[in-house]
Amino acid sequence: MKQIEVVAAIIRKGDEIFATQRGYGEWKDYWEAPGGKVEPGENPIQALRREIREELDTEINVDKYLTTIEWDYPAFHLTMHCYMCSLLSDSLHLNEHEAARWLKADELRNVNWLPADEALLPLLAAELLGIDRDLVCFVESAVIPRYKAFDKAHQEDHARSVISRALDLASHYPVNRNLAYAAAACHDLGLSADRKTHHLESGRIIREMKELRQWFSADEIETIAQAAEDHRASSDHAPRTLYGRIVAEADRLIEPEQIIRRTVQFGLSHYPKLEKEGHWQRTLAHLHEKYYYGGYLKLWIPESPNAVQLEALRQIIKDEVLLKKIFEKIWLEEH
Repeated sequence: MKQIEVVAAIIRKGDEIFATQRGYGEWKDYWEAPGGKVEPGENPIQALRREIREELDTEINVDKYLTTIEWDYPAFHLTMHCYMCSLLSDSLHLNEHEAARWLKADELRNVNWLPADEALLPLLAAELLGIDRDLVCFVESAVIPRYKAFDKAHQEDHARSVISRALDLASHYPVNRNLAYAAAACHDLGLSADRKTHHLESGRIIREMKELRQWFSADEIETIAQAAEDHRASSDHAPRTLYGRIVAEADRLIEPEQIIRRTVQFGLSHYPKLEKEGHWQRTLAHLHEKYYYGGYLKLWIPESPNAVQLEALRQIIKDEVLLKKIFEKIWLEEH
Protein backbone atom coordinates (compact mmCIF):
# COMPACT_ATOMS: atom_id res chain seq x y z
CA MET A 1 0.00 0.00 0.00
CA LYS A 2 1.19 3.51 -0.80
CA GLN A 3 2.63 5.36 2.23
CA ILE A 4 1.96 9.08 2.76
CA GLU A 5 3.52 11.14 5.58
CA VAL A 6 1.90 14.44 6.55
CA VAL A 7 1.95 16.99 9.34
CA ALA A 8 -1.10 18.64 10.93
CA ALA A 9 -1.32 21.90 12.86
CA ILE A 10 -3.72 21.91 15.80
CA ILE A 11 -3.99 25.68 16.01
CA ARG A 12 -5.32 26.72 19.40
CA LYS A 13 -6.63 30.09 20.54
CA GLY A 14 -7.91 30.12 24.10
CA ASP A 15 -10.47 27.34 24.45
CA GLU A 16 -10.92 26.78 20.71
CA ILE A 17 -9.09 24.99 17.92
CA PHE A 18 -9.08 25.87 14.21
CA ALA A 19 -10.63 23.46 11.70
CA THR A 20 -10.71 23.75 7.91
CA GLN A 21 -13.05 22.26 5.29
CA ARG A 22 -11.64 20.70 2.15
CA GLY A 23 -12.73 22.27 -1.12
CA TYR A 24 -11.35 19.68 -3.52
CA GLY A 25 -10.78 16.01 -4.26
CA GLU A 26 -12.31 12.74 -3.09
CA TRP A 27 -12.79 14.05 0.45
CA LYS A 28 -14.28 17.42 -0.55
CA ASP A 29 -16.41 19.03 2.18
CA TYR A 30 -14.82 16.97 4.97
CA TRP A 31 -13.08 18.81 7.82
CA GLU A 32 -9.46 18.53 8.90
CA ALA A 33 -6.63 20.14 10.80
CA PRO A 34 -4.63 22.22 8.29
CA GLY A 35 -1.30 20.87 7.11
CA GLY A 36 0.15 18.71 4.37
CA LYS A 37 2.93 16.50 3.07
CA VAL A 38 6.50 16.56 4.31
CA GLU A 39 8.72 17.37 1.33
CA PRO A 40 12.19 15.82 0.79
CA GLY A 41 14.81 17.58 2.92
CA GLU A 42 12.24 18.98 5.40
CA ASN A 43 11.77 18.05 9.01
CA PRO A 44 8.15 17.99 10.30
CA ILE A 45 8.36 21.46 11.89
CA GLN A 46 9.66 23.04 8.68
CA ALA A 47 6.97 21.28 6.66
CA LEU A 48 4.25 22.44 9.05
CA ARG A 49 5.28 26.09 8.91
CA ARG A 50 5.54 25.99 5.11
CA GLU A 51 2.14 24.33 4.70
CA ILE A 52 0.42 26.85 6.95
CA ARG A 53 1.98 29.74 5.01
CA GLU A 54 0.71 28.20 1.76
CA GLU A 55 -2.76 27.31 3.04
CA LEU A 56 -3.55 30.17 5.42
CA ASP A 57 -1.13 33.01 4.62
CA THR A 58 -0.04 33.20 8.23
CA GLU A 59 2.80 32.29 10.61
CA ILE A 60 2.54 29.87 13.51
CA ASN A 61 4.52 28.90 16.55
CA VAL A 62 4.82 25.13 16.95
CA ASP A 63 4.24 24.73 20.68
CA LYS A 64 4.53 20.97 21.24
CA TYR A 65 4.19 17.55 19.67
CA LEU A 66 0.76 16.00 20.32
CA THR A 67 0.63 12.58 18.67
CA THR A 68 1.05 10.60 15.46
CA ILE A 69 -2.02 9.05 13.85
CA GLU A 70 -1.60 5.96 11.68
CA TRP A 71 -4.61 5.42 9.41
CA ASP A 72 -5.43 3.13 6.51
CA TYR A 73 -7.44 4.85 3.79
CA PRO A 74 -8.68 2.70 0.85
CA ALA A 75 -5.79 3.72 -1.44
CA PHE A 76 -2.96 4.51 0.97
CA HIS A 77 -1.64 4.38 4.53
CA LEU A 78 -1.42 7.78 6.23
CA THR A 79 1.09 8.75 8.90
CA MET A 80 0.01 12.09 10.36
CA HIS A 81 2.28 13.90 12.85
CA CYS A 82 0.19 16.34 14.89
CA TYR A 83 1.48 19.41 16.73
CA MET A 84 -0.20 21.95 18.98
CA CYS A 85 0.36 25.39 17.48
CA SER A 86 -0.50 29.02 18.08
CA LEU A 87 -0.85 31.94 15.69
CA LEU A 88 1.82 34.60 15.52
CA SER A 89 -0.61 36.85 13.65
CA ASP A 90 -4.39 37.32 13.70
CA SER A 91 -4.42 37.31 9.91
CA LEU A 92 -5.82 34.18 8.24
CA HIS A 93 -6.70 33.68 4.57
CA LEU A 94 -8.15 30.48 3.10
CA ASN A 95 -6.12 29.74 -0.02
CA GLU A 96 -7.16 26.08 -0.44
CA HIS A 97 -10.08 25.40 1.89
CA GLU A 98 -13.70 26.38 1.32
CA ALA A 99 -14.53 27.15 4.96
CA ALA A 100 -13.06 27.27 8.46
CA ARG A 101 -14.35 27.31 12.03
CA TRP A 102 -13.06 27.83 15.55
CA LEU A 103 -14.42 24.97 17.68
CA LYS A 104 -14.78 24.58 21.45
CA ALA A 105 -14.45 21.17 23.09
CA ASP A 106 -18.19 20.45 23.02
CA GLU A 107 -18.39 21.53 19.36
CA LEU A 108 -15.67 19.26 17.99
CA ARG A 109 -18.18 16.72 16.68
CA ASN A 110 -20.39 19.31 15.04
CA VAL A 111 -18.50 18.95 11.75
CA ASN A 112 -17.81 15.93 9.52
CA TRP A 113 -14.10 15.17 9.96
CA LEU A 114 -11.81 13.15 7.76
CA PRO A 115 -11.43 9.68 9.37
CA ALA A 116 -7.83 10.16 10.51
CA ASP A 117 -8.62 13.60 11.94
CA GLU A 118 -11.67 12.24 13.75
CA ALA A 119 -9.36 9.86 15.62
CA LEU A 120 -7.74 12.97 17.12
CA LEU A 121 -10.87 14.32 18.76
CA PRO A 122 -10.46 12.79 22.25
CA LEU A 123 -6.94 14.22 22.47
CA LEU A 124 -8.13 17.63 21.28
CA ALA A 125 -10.86 17.59 23.90
CA ALA A 126 -8.29 16.71 26.57
CA GLU A 127 -6.09 19.63 25.50
CA LEU A 128 -8.94 22.13 25.47
CA LEU A 129 -10.45 20.95 28.75
CA GLY A 130 -7.20 20.47 30.64
CA ILE A 131 -8.07 16.84 31.49
CA ASP A 132 -5.92 13.70 31.60
CA ARG A 133 -5.84 12.42 28.02
CA ASP A 134 -6.26 8.75 28.96
CA LEU A 135 -9.31 9.63 31.05
CA VAL A 136 -10.80 11.54 28.11
CA CYS A 137 -10.12 8.62 25.77
CA PHE A 138 -11.90 6.29 28.20
CA VAL A 139 -14.89 8.60 28.56
CA GLU A 140 -15.14 9.15 24.80
CA SER A 141 -14.95 5.44 24.01
CA ALA A 142 -16.79 3.82 26.93
CA VAL A 143 -19.00 6.41 28.66
CA ILE A 144 -20.43 8.95 26.23
CA PRO A 145 -21.50 6.31 23.65
CA ARG A 146 -23.93 4.95 26.27
CA TYR A 147 -26.00 8.11 25.85
CA LYS A 148 -27.00 6.97 22.34
CA ALA A 149 -29.50 4.60 23.94
CA PHE A 150 -31.24 7.32 25.97
CA ASP A 151 -34.14 9.59 25.07
CA LYS A 152 -33.75 12.43 22.58
CA ALA A 153 -33.08 15.01 25.29
CA HIS A 154 -30.19 12.99 26.78
CA GLN A 155 -28.02 12.05 23.82
CA GLU A 156 -24.25 12.40 23.44
CA ASP A 157 -24.50 16.14 22.76
CA HIS A 158 -26.20 16.57 26.16
CA ALA A 159 -23.34 14.76 27.92
CA ARG A 160 -20.69 16.87 26.19
CA SER A 161 -22.55 20.11 26.92
CA VAL A 162 -22.84 19.25 30.62
CA ILE A 163 -19.12 18.45 30.68
CA SER A 164 -18.22 21.77 29.10
CA ARG A 165 -20.45 23.80 31.43
CA ALA A 166 -19.26 21.88 34.50
CA LEU A 167 -15.63 22.65 33.71
CA ASP A 168 -16.47 26.31 33.09
CA LEU A 169 -18.08 26.47 36.54
CA ALA A 170 -15.23 24.47 38.10
CA SER A 171 -12.75 27.10 36.93
CA HIS A 172 -14.09 29.40 39.68
CA TYR A 173 -13.07 26.96 42.42
CA PRO A 174 -9.95 25.04 43.57
CA VAL A 175 -11.24 21.64 42.47
CA ASN A 176 -9.84 18.54 40.78
CA ARG A 177 -10.80 19.06 37.12
CA ASN A 178 -10.44 15.37 36.29
CA LEU A 179 -12.94 14.56 39.02
CA ALA A 180 -15.39 17.25 37.88
CA TYR A 181 -15.05 15.96 34.32
CA ALA A 182 -15.79 12.36 35.28
CA ALA A 183 -18.77 13.36 37.42
CA ALA A 184 -20.27 15.40 34.58
CA ALA A 185 -19.64 12.65 32.02
CA CYS A 186 -21.26 9.92 34.13
CA HIS A 187 -24.10 11.87 35.72
CA ASP A 188 -26.93 10.41 33.58
CA LEU A 189 -25.71 6.84 33.07
CA GLY A 190 -28.52 5.58 35.28
CA LEU A 191 -31.01 6.34 32.51
CA SER A 192 -30.13 2.87 31.26
CA ALA A 193 -32.02 1.44 34.23
CA ASP A 194 -34.78 3.82 35.25
CA ARG A 195 -35.82 7.41 34.55
CA LYS A 196 -37.37 8.19 37.93
CA THR A 197 -34.40 7.05 40.01
CA HIS A 198 -31.70 7.43 37.36
CA HIS A 199 -29.60 9.69 39.58
CA LEU A 200 -29.32 6.92 42.17
CA GLU A 201 -28.66 4.34 39.45
CA SER A 202 -25.90 6.59 38.11
CA GLY A 203 -24.25 6.52 41.52
CA ARG A 204 -24.42 2.73 41.59
CA ILE A 205 -22.93 2.42 38.09
CA ILE A 206 -20.09 4.80 38.97
CA ARG A 207 -19.20 2.85 42.13
CA GLU A 208 -19.07 -0.36 40.06
CA MET A 209 -16.97 1.16 37.24
CA LYS A 210 -13.59 -0.44 37.91
CA GLU A 211 -11.86 1.56 35.18
CA LEU A 212 -12.16 4.75 37.25
CA ARG A 213 -9.65 3.30 39.71
CA GLN A 214 -6.91 4.15 37.21
CA TRP A 215 -7.40 7.85 37.94
CA PHE A 216 -9.23 8.14 41.26
CA SER A 217 -9.04 6.90 44.83
CA ALA A 218 -11.98 5.14 46.48
CA ASP A 219 -12.93 8.39 48.24
CA GLU A 220 -12.81 10.31 44.94
CA ILE A 221 -15.00 7.72 43.21
CA GLU A 222 -17.48 8.09 46.06
CA THR A 223 -17.46 11.87 45.49
CA ILE A 224 -18.16 11.32 41.78
CA ALA A 225 -21.02 8.95 42.64
CA GLN A 226 -22.52 11.42 45.12
CA ALA A 227 -22.31 14.21 42.55
CA ALA A 228 -24.34 12.08 40.13
CA GLU A 229 -26.86 11.19 42.83
CA ASP A 230 -27.31 14.85 43.76
CA HIS A 231 -27.58 16.33 40.26
CA ARG A 232 -31.36 16.22 39.83
CA ALA A 233 -33.23 19.50 40.04
CA SER A 234 -36.03 17.76 41.96
CA SER A 235 -33.73 16.89 44.84
CA ASP A 236 -35.17 17.96 48.18
CA HIS A 237 -31.73 18.73 49.58
CA ALA A 238 -28.65 20.63 48.50
CA PRO A 239 -25.88 18.60 46.85
CA ARG A 240 -23.51 17.21 49.46
CA THR A 241 -20.31 18.44 47.82
CA LEU A 242 -19.07 21.25 45.61
CA TYR A 243 -18.76 18.72 42.77
CA GLY A 244 -22.44 17.89 43.18
CA ARG A 245 -23.37 21.56 42.99
CA ILE A 246 -21.22 22.02 39.90
CA VAL A 247 -22.77 19.05 38.07
CA ALA A 248 -26.29 19.97 39.19
CA GLU A 249 -25.86 23.50 37.86
CA ALA A 250 -24.17 22.36 34.65
CA ASP A 251 -27.08 19.99 34.00
CA ARG A 252 -29.50 22.91 34.17
CA LEU A 253 -28.70 24.71 30.94
CA ILE A 254 -31.46 27.25 30.93
CA GLU A 255 -32.05 28.33 27.36
CA PRO A 256 -35.78 29.13 27.28
CA GLU A 257 -36.71 27.59 23.92
CA GLN A 258 -34.45 24.58 24.48
CA ILE A 259 -36.07 23.93 27.87
CA ILE A 260 -39.49 24.02 26.23
CA ARG A 261 -38.27 21.78 23.39
CA ARG A 262 -36.84 19.20 25.78
CA THR A 263 -40.14 19.19 27.68
CA VAL A 264 -42.04 18.46 24.47
CA GLN A 265 -39.47 15.85 23.40
CA PHE A 266 -39.79 14.05 26.72
CA GLY A 267 -43.58 14.02 26.40
CA LEU A 268 -43.48 12.63 22.87
CA SER A 269 -41.00 9.95 23.93
CA HIS A 270 -42.80 8.83 27.08
CA TYR A 271 -46.46 9.53 26.23
CA PRO A 272 -46.74 8.70 22.51
CA LYS A 273 -50.50 8.12 22.63
CA LEU A 274 -51.24 11.53 24.15
CA GLU A 275 -53.03 13.97 21.83
CA LYS A 276 -51.62 17.41 21.04
CA GLU A 277 -53.78 19.21 23.63
CA GLY A 278 -52.63 16.74 26.25
CA HIS A 279 -48.99 17.46 25.40
CA TRP A 280 -49.66 21.20 25.65
CA GLN A 281 -51.24 20.84 29.08
CA ARG A 282 -48.40 18.57 30.22
CA THR A 283 -45.81 21.06 28.96
CA LEU A 284 -47.56 23.93 30.70
CA ALA A 285 -47.87 22.06 34.00
CA HIS A 286 -44.23 20.89 33.96
CA LEU A 287 -42.83 24.34 33.22
CA HIS A 288 -44.85 25.87 36.06
CA GLU A 289 -43.93 23.11 38.50
CA LYS A 290 -40.22 23.20 37.79
CA TYR A 291 -39.21 26.62 36.42
CA TYR A 292 -41.78 29.25 37.41
CA TYR A 293 -41.60 31.36 40.57
CA GLY A 294 -41.80 28.95 43.49
CA GLY A 295 -40.88 25.98 41.27
CA TYR A 296 -38.62 23.26 42.55
CA LEU A 297 -35.60 24.14 40.40
CA LYS A 298 -32.76 25.59 42.47
CA LEU A 299 -29.57 27.26 41.25
CA TRP A 300 -26.50 26.12 43.16
CA ILE A 301 -23.55 28.10 41.77
CA PRO A 302 -23.58 31.91 41.93
CA GLU A 303 -21.22 32.18 38.94
CA SER A 304 -23.69 30.33 36.72
CA PRO A 305 -25.22 32.29 33.81
CA ASN A 306 -28.49 30.48 34.49
CA ALA A 307 -29.98 33.19 36.72
CA VAL A 308 -30.61 35.64 33.86
CA GLN A 309 -31.85 32.86 31.59
CA LEU A 310 -34.22 31.53 34.25
CA GLU A 311 -35.84 34.94 34.57
CA ALA A 312 -36.24 35.11 30.78
CA LEU A 313 -37.91 31.69 30.79
CA ARG A 314 -40.26 32.74 33.60
CA GLN A 315 -41.38 35.74 31.56
CA ILE A 316 -42.25 33.41 28.67
CA ILE A 317 -44.17 31.09 31.00
CA LYS A 318 -46.01 34.13 32.36
CA ASP A 319 -47.09 35.09 28.82
CA GLU A 320 -49.19 32.03 27.95
CA VAL A 321 -49.96 33.30 24.44
CA LEU A 322 -46.25 33.53 23.63
CA LEU A 323 -45.57 30.17 25.27
CA LYS A 324 -48.32 28.51 23.19
CA LYS A 325 -46.82 30.02 20.02
CA ILE A 326 -43.41 28.54 20.86
CA PHE A 327 -45.03 25.19 21.71
CA GLU A 328 -46.82 25.12 18.33
CA LYS A 329 -43.56 25.76 16.48
CA ILE A 330 -41.73 23.01 18.37
CA TRP A 331 -44.66 20.62 17.95
CA LEU A 332 -44.52 20.96 14.16
CA GLU A 333 -40.74 20.36 14.18
CA GLU A 334 -40.73 17.42 16.60
CA HIS A 335 -44.03 15.61 16.02
